[in-house]
Amino acid sequence: MKKSDPNSSGWIALSGSEALAWGMIEAGVQFVNGHPGSPASAVIDELLRLNPAQMRIEWAVNERSAFDAAFGASLTGVRSLVCFKSVGLNVALDSLMVSNLAGGDGGFVVLTGDDPGGYGSQNEEDSRPIIAAAEIPLLEPCTPAEGRRVMKLAYELSEQIRTPVAVRLVQPMMGDTEQIEQPLSPPAVLAQPRFTRQEDRWTVIPTFVVDYHQRLIDAMRSVQAEFEDWDLNQVEGQGRLGIITPGYAYHKLKQVLEHDHTTSIRILRLGTLHPLPEIRIAGFLEGLDAVLVLEETAPYIEDKVSAIAFRAGVKPVILGRKSGPIPAAGELFPGHIAAALEAFLPEWSAPASIEEPERHMISTEPLCEGCPYIPGFGTLLQVMERHGGQDAFIVTGESGCMIRAQVSRERILDTKFAMGSSIGIAAGIARTGIQQKVIALTGDTAFLHTGWGELIDAVQAEVDLLVVLLDNATAAISGGQPHAAIGHDLHGNPRRAVDLGAAIRAAGVENVRVVDPAEIQATQKAYEEGLAARGVTVVVLRHPCPIFVKDIVPITGIDER
Repeated sequence: MKKSDPNSSGWIALSGSEALAWGMIEAGVQFVNGHPGSPASAVIDELLRLNPAQMRIEWAVNERSAFDAAFGASLTGVRSLVCFKSVGLNVALDSLMVSNLAGGDGGFVVLTGDDPGGYGSQNEEDSRPIIAAAEIPLLEPCTPAEGRRVMKLAYELSEQIRTPVAVRLVQPMMGDTEQIEQPLSPPAVLAQPRFTRQEDRWTVIPTFVVDYHQRLIDAMRSVQAEFEDWDLNQVEGQGRLGIITPGYAYHKLKQVLEHDHTTSIRILRLGTLHPLPEIRIAGFLEGLDAVLVLEETAPYIEDKVSAIAFRAGVKPVILGRKSGPIPAAGELFPGHIAAALEAFLPEWSAPASIEEPERHMISTEPLCEGCPYIPGFGTLLQVMERHGGQDAFIVTGESGCMIRAQVSRERILDTKFAMGSSIGIAAGIARTGIQQKVIALTGDTAFLHTGWGELIDAVQAEVDLLVVLLDNATAAISGGQPHAAIGHDLHGNPRRAVDLGAAIRAAGVENVRVVDPAEIQATQKAYEEGLAARGVTVVVLRHPCPIFVKDIVPITGIDER
């Protein structure tokens, strides 16, 4: 797809990721932080391409750190944004659950990316129930181009109620395109940062929690009343059968109905997902015989609509992912929507041919040619074979390029769960006194994310454990973003790098080996020594990713062998 020119005029083809980035620039956002992960990374990539002079953009070691930095900037009156994928929301949740009580004067937006179908994620998490539990407003664009306007509305709302506002995006919207007429127009004047000391406003301590929570509840009630009139929520068509579709699912529905001119259905599109416009939904339900809820991924809206119908005393049949002709899991494809419509609408028939989009699942691809993991894993398997084979070992892994080994001949992982969890899971297995030798594989990005804390606990537990740290000097699987141990920022500017060896030593590990996995004999020796040693041993496999990295920052204080 040809990228749009932000300085051109007339009609422009805009992708969802571009629309969100443009909306941030036009809203006057000055600070952006996040952690790499599809689909959210695409928005940061667009910002870097547009290169707005007004904006400082960074990647943090994890989502909690990114959230805290962006929220801190908002306390000075500067508009800021934090960006991560759905599972990253879990990491940041502790901070979100407090920041909702005492927001700053600068708008603060939480941009969270969901991955229906789990194409690049370890689960199929739906952010909407989590955002609702955090008691903050949630918006979702219904079309790619609408993302631009939604970002600006989110900042206005955040400053109005002095509370973070979440914007949800989904993977399919990022690359989908739509025409938009107006050129990019950054604000002429930006906020000047100022921290105005206000007694107890930002000290969230038990003394004030109930009062702050009541204030938040009152603010959300006012937001709900406001959402009743927002044009992000609209009704189309007429009839006794209705469809409620939130966010980008609406765009998918319209694509299926593109060549159909039926007026026998009423459609309610929802762009404000928390709090829901209950009066508008209740009015939509009146006089309907049945309602089909089309959404991704959980039956979140379906459950809410059922409750609203009960309170309003209306009784249409409500169908959806929980109780209807739609698969309970996976992405909502055009074929699913068409089949659901055929079952729901007696006189409607699907088009003769429906084009299903192609989705890329990175875990189905083998390791890249020249990947340092290939000799690293191959040598490890050889060493394991000399000591009883794979049945004599338990190998834990986590998010990152190592998952590609599961579709390669190496196929080495026995467990793979969340990012940064491999060392902790391995140490938990080792604590049981199990007979097999335990090996934890961790990546450099994951180690900096949360793995270092798990390494500390493993050392403190005095377990026998071999940790293999795969250091390829980038967050390769999410697009080659830099991390803190690389020595440059996302613009390529030099900065001080975290010394991985020093961090490992600081965790209390005495046995550390650093090798290039291309040097087979040195790698074999490091593995053999690690398996024979007592306590926790770390073998660092250091070799730059051939796709994204040219060189690698030295580790100091440890002899490379």
